Amino acid sequence: HNMDEWMGAVDVIVTKAGPGTIAEATIQGLPIMLSSFLPGQEEGNIPYVVEGGYGSYSKDPEEIATTVKSWLLDDEKLSKMSANAKKAARPNATTAIARDIAELLYAPYEPPTEVEINRFEERKEENNDIIT
Repeated sequence: HNMDEWMGAVDVIVTKAGPGTIAEATIQGLPIMLSSFLPGQEEGNIPYVVEGGYGSYSKDPEEIATTVKSWLLDDEKLSKMSANAKKAARPNATTAIARDIAELLYAPYEPPTEVEINRFEERKEENNDIIT
């Protein structure tokens, strides 16, 4: 509840690599210290944050504390990380996704083209080769 208010009251966030939290943090311009992830589902979020220049990852509590402390003691670094987080933010993503889904649901039906049918048949044959 009130996650935007909590995030608005801090300078950095320490969290697992959940996509919702990362999305909210980028909108707020918060540097992110990632401390864990769900294998497969969230693992890919780590390089996204680290390579985006607005966060780090460690499972070690001492390293997490040292990293966050260094950020908080360096206003220039904190400001740059915050700017990078805001660049990565997609505050209208949910609306865009809903719009795209609605367009798909309410688009007039168009039968597949011959090219699409051939591509489907080729993939079907390829998959059969893998299974047998």
